[in-house]
Amino acid sequence: MFLGLGIKDKMSIFTEDVSIKKGTNFYRVRRFNGIKNMEDPKEWESVPSEFAKQGRFNKQAESVLYVASNPDTLEREIKLKEGEEYCLAKYVCKNDFEVGSFLGKNNYVNTLIHKIAMAVSGAEELTGDENAMIDDYYKKIKHNDLFELSLDILAPFYIYKMLPNLYEKTNKLGKIILQKNECGIRYSSVYSQMELSGGPVIITLDGMEYGNYILTQKGYNNIEFVSAEKKTAGKIQDMKLMISEFIKTQDISWIVGGRRFPLIIESFIWFNAIKGGNNIIMKLNKKVYIEDG
Repeated sequence: MFLGLGIKDKMSIFTEDVSIKKGTNFYRVRRFNGIKNMEDPKEWESVPSEFAKQGRFNKQAESVLYVASNPDTLEREIKLKEGEEYCLAKYVCKNDFEVGSFLGKNNYVNTLIHKIAMAVSGAEELTGDENAMIDDYYKKIKHNDLFELSLDILAPFYIYKMLPNLYEKTNKLGKIILQKNECGIRYSSVYSQMELSGGPVIITLDGMEYGNYILTQKGYNNIEFVSAEKKTAGKIQDMKLMISEFIKTQDISWIVGGRRFPLIIESFIWFNAIKGGNNIIMKLNKKVYIEDG
């Protein structure tokens, strides 16, 4: 499938770069321990290569910076516990620039890779209750139909079971994107994953610029540190209700061209597939952006 393609064909699956405008804010969270002076901009630069651990899109000893356009999910991203102290840093973009992304149109392979790119890397990234729900769900589903896997909104919570050493795979995916755009990568957080890619349109909740980012040094040169503040983690975001609601939808489906398409009724996502056009209507409490070509 994807791995057998040449580099140009692989790049063609990811059709959408993301424009970052001057004045855009980014955020980063670090545990409070070990920070000598949280107002010192040097504390918030990319991790020096000798201290850089392997991450979602970087190899060990590869210096990059992980930030987000919104701080809401960052406590969960670094596995903070309620009551734990941390620092929240704010950056601002000095210049307009672009990064690559895993978003694309009209290719279900993109839909699957988009989910792999955001997936949790192991059970430690979920709570005990969340793991129990996903484990029970995982026992009941097919694991050999990539098409259905690509459409399962819960796939990012269990793909690691099917792909050991997930970061080895996401590192390779990241390398492909960075060959296309050297500044960095925009990707979706698994804790805020309500977006659809790979179909005739791309749907996100707040626009394609909303998401998590990895910035290389070239990308980092376009932003600057603004401030940092000490904070205490509140009640950590719980995914149980969302997981429960999505599990309920998997038994509701329709058939188009011999394929099963899940209908996500509880989230008011309606796919109307008719010959001559595809209409996607999404009704949520937040704004919804439909990127159509």
